[in-house]
Amino acid sequence: MHIKPNINVVDFLKQVQKCRSEVLFETLEGDRIALKSTLSQYIFCTIASNPHLFQSGTIRFENEEDQKLLSDFLDA
Repeated sequence: MHIKPNINVVDFLKQVQKCRSEVLFETLEGDRIALKSTLSQYIFCTIASNPHLFQSGTIRFENEEDQKLLSDFLDA
């Protein structure tokens, strides 16, 4: 799943914290950033400031139920 453009990153990360399992942002190079980690959130915010990197990455869920919590932020 891809993240919609122009989301509120802070609201997105608040929703990530409500997820039961890990939520990962995966880059085109295959790097995975665990979004529940504070350090990873900082890196994610840096990526979010670069539209190309942000839109080319994908969101992966360890628990598919968590996808419902983030559905407002994701492209279908």
